[in-house]
Amino acid sequence: MKRLNLISLVALSALSVACSPVAFDPSFNETASPQNANLAKNISVDKLTPTVIVEFEPGRAGMSDLSKGKILGFLEAQGIGFGADLEVELPTFVGNSGLNEQRFGEVSEFLQDRGFKISPVVTKENSRDSLRVYSTKYVATVDPDCENGWYRPKGLGFENLPLPNMGCSTANALAGMVDNPKDLIDPNNSSPAIGERAAKAVETYRAGAGGASTSSESN
Repeated sequence: MKRLNLISLVALSALSVACSPVAFDPSFNETASPQNANLAKNISVDKLTPTVIVEFEPGRAGMSDLSKGKILGFLEAQGIGFGADLEVELPTFVGNSGLNEQRFGEVSEFLQDRGFKISPVVTKENSRDSLRVYSTKYVATVDPDCENGWYRPKGLGFENLPLPNMGCSTANALAGMVDNPKDLIDPNNSSPAIGERAAKAVETYRAGAGGASTSSESN
């Protein structure tokens, strides 16, 4: 009986292989493989530069209420919060009787009064009666293969390899929760003071606990 069962099992295995997609189509390659079962999913970080154009009336340096509202709407739409870095176009000051300089100062002061950090940026081309305000933001996107959703490759699963979607949820979670995607490609250097403050707190705690223990034992 055992021998019969063994023969039946071998015959069944041969039949399964003969009926597999590979047997009918040698070019079939949609089964799991070490290449498409890689758990490491790439996260791409793109640098974007949203821009708003601040327009001035000819010969005037002051901003109109419409221009101020345009800037505030731009900041809100882009999600640019308090303390963010912005760049203001720095036009040439030659031949304008100080008008461009006044306009630059007007825009910079308007933004600084609202808590933004301003840096001048020199551009090759300047439009008349307008200045541009630039913001830099980074956007993280996950491996395009993860956009296909959860699926199981066709073919047999004898390879016992992870499905191609494995790792997508981790990559999506990381891309979604990181505060500044720039840190994924250019992280800020940690200040030694951060570790020193943490160590000082532990030392103070341990010294206090040791002192209390010694006092109770002496009593």
